Amino acid sequence: MATASKRITRKSLRQPDWFQITTEKALEFYQGNQTKVWIGAAVLVALLAGIVGWQSFRERQNAAAAEEFSRALVLFQSQNYLAAASAFKKVEDYRWSRYSSLAHLYEANSYLALNDFDKAIAAVQRFISATSSDSLYRQIGLVALATAEERKNQCKQALEHYAEAETINAPLKEKAMLGKARCAEQIGDIKTALATYRDYVKDHPDSFVAVQIAELEAKLRTPAVRK
Repeated sequence: MATASKRITRKSLRQPDWFQITTEKALEFYQGNQTKVWIGAAVLVALLAGIVGWQSFRERQNAAAAEEFSRALVLFQSQNYLAAASAFKKVEDYRWSRYSSLAHLYEANSYLALNDFDKAIAAVQRFISATSSDSLYRQIGLVALATAEERKNQCKQALEHYAEAETINAPLKEKAMLGKARCAEQIGDIKTALATYRDYVKDHPDSFVAVQIAELEAKLRTPAVRK
């Protein structure tokens, strides 16, 4: 049996609907808060303009830095290290670009090739400060820093940085282990050197390190000669 539809009365037709009520309330709010509304709109427009402007600025920085980086890389690959170091410095001026921090590393490698260890250390420290912990980039920076320190005969500092690089599970872990062992041996810390070499040889049983282990074990068995 069909049911009768609900009758729409004249009274219900005269009552305002949801859209009308909402529109009237919005209009009342606007009329009572015109100043606040216009200020809010102005702030929103300024914020959007700032975001667009910042993105445009970053894009220009990246484009200019990419060109400078390419020029510097050509100099580096052609072994013109002094010119390359200066060229990478120009890239670093684009500090908001993605190439800026990488330029510090290449500058450090350029100075390493020139045996200018002080400038290499300063450059790679700037690179490390821009990396996140436990990242491949940080490990690369730490190994480069330790290499410069080792070549400068600062093995105590180099050992610390090799050891930090070793804790990062990335491709240069084994290089860091060898550097750590090598520096420990140079400063007379035979136990640390031996323990590190033993850890290394677990994954590389045919390595030359096995000979180094035998020599260090012999040193530990031989009592020190008193002068």
